[in-house]
Amino acid sequence: MPKTHLEIGQELDIFTITEEGGSGLPLFKPRGFILREELIKLMREINSKLGYQEVWTPHLFKLELWKISGHLRKYKDRMFILKTKDERYAVKPMNCPGHCLLYKSEVRSYRDLPIRYSEFGTVYRNEQSGELVGLLRVRAITQDDGHAFVREDQIEEEVNALIKSALEVLSIFEMKDFKIKLSTRPDQYIGSVKLWDKATKALKNCLDKNKLDYEVKEKEGAFYGPKIDIDAKDSLGRYWQCTTIQLDFNLPRRFSLTYINKEGKPEIPVMIHRALLGSLERFIGVLLEHYQGKLPFWCSPEQIRILPISEKFLDYTRKIKEKLSNFRVEIDDSNNTLEKKIFNAIKMKVPYMIILGKKEMENNTITVRDREGKQLSNITLEQFIDIIKEKAIFRK
Repeated sequence: MPKTHLEIGQELDIFTITEEGGSGLPLFKPRGFILREELIKLMREINSKLGYQEVWTPHLFKLELWKISGHLRKYKDRMFILKTKDERYAVKPMNCPGHCLLYKSEVRSYRDLPIRYSEFGTVYRNEQSGELVGLLRVRAITQDDGHAFVREDQIEEEVNALIKSALEVLSIFEMKDFKIKLSTRPDQYIGSVKLWDKATKALKNCLDKNKLDYEVKEKEGAFYGPKIDIDAKDSLGRYWQCTTIQLDFNLPRRFSLTYINKEGKPEIPVMIHRALLGSLERFIGVLLEHYQGKLPFWCSPEQIRILPISEKFLDYTRKIKEKLSNFRVEIDDSNNTLEKKIFNAIKMKVPYMIILGKKEMENNTITVRDREGKQLSNITLEQFIDIIKEKAIFRK
């Protein structure tokens, strides 16, 4: 029976959730931090290709900002609100208002657009305790968030690029079967019906022109705009919501965002909200279950474990580790038998084990075993590096 991400996370020392810290507030251990950072590194590369500039915004803003955005009226029950002596603040449940302020900080021309901001911003939502499930539903959510401010004539090109990138990113994780949904205006919304219809039609055109199969989910859009969701199928046959692309004609109006058009007159941009992996916490939970802990080499917290047969080979072991400095390598120099060392490495789902004994030291070679039991005896370190370098660079 497949293990849950809670079981795998504990076994692999990825994260913990404590009663003292609070429900829905996971703590990532060193191994979990590495996994998060590898996902962020991947998304930074994708964002760079898409033309996004990375920014940072504070974890809280004055309450007035959330009145302007409409979050206070539509989202208040899920917000953490603070009161100080002089002012009231709210911890951010979303990053978009901060990005609106960044856009508004300068005069913009039609030539400047699209303007794209990305942020690995942690947002906080007061989810009900009964809704919280490990990493899959949390209160502290780190998103691979992004917002593009575009002209209306740029919408389709921008959305098409996002859909293409989302499918490519998810396929890196061997997720190639998708369900695509178009969610329309909910009962609680901001803005005019006319703008909503315009935004929904634009997203529908993108899906139709790409000849993608999709399901229309009536009344399931965000309160500020319609959205495209991409659910990916994991190795256990379950679908998980990952990518979200939302079109927003409303927030730019609420924040009085403009650019100077060709005629020299102010015009309101369209805002595109997007997260390709979604919540990093949730995506890590999905990955742990999808791979059952056997993460790909490139994002494994520990990529290689060196197993000297005895302490006589420790000097040779250290020399080998030094030459593998570009990878995440640990040494098991315990007094355990080789069989026990191999067992422990497999238990931690380490992709490769290097076994070093008398024969390897004398021949200046290594013996490599992977976590599936396949073994390569007496190969050179250079040969092994050629194998793993490709896996690391191309994320195989």
